[in-house]
Amino acid sequence: MQLSGTYTFNADQQTVWKLLMDPQAIAKALPNAQSMTPIEGETDAWRVIVKLNLPVINGAFNGIIRMSEQVEPDHYRLTVSGEGQQSVIGGTALITLTPDAGGAKTLLKWVADANISGKLAGIGQRLAGSVAPMMANQFFNAMAKQLPARP
Repeated sequence: MQLSGTYTFNADQQTVWKLLMDPQAIAKALPNAQSMTPIEGETDAWRVIVKLNLPVINGAFNGIIRMSEQVEPDHYRLTVSGEGQQSVIGGTALITLTPDAGGAKTLLKWVADANISGKLAGIGQRLAGSVAPMMANQFFNAMAKQLPARP
């Protein structure tokens, strides 16, 4: 299943890039994250526990988030895998940053391929089209709140 979305940050591209590369900022912004722990011996990889509490998707999921293909400050790839509720969730997302004409704002575009199997496959696939963009927007809103205040 392919999903996509955009988000505009009220900050220059380099500032947004630095924020998106900050594991503490990411952990703080992940919706319903219980923990985010670096994986020993790996760069840009974390074990996460997320508790989803949606009408038909409820429970804890254990997973791994990895960043790769980083080209500062233009783009990177996220790879996510997780298990929970007798289901497996996985996917990748390409995150692209583009400055606006004046350079004061940054447009983030994300394109993701997601896979859900197991118990949640029947229910989750139908909901992913609406839930994933909603959760992405929550995440980027929480990240934007962590940007330094402009003078």
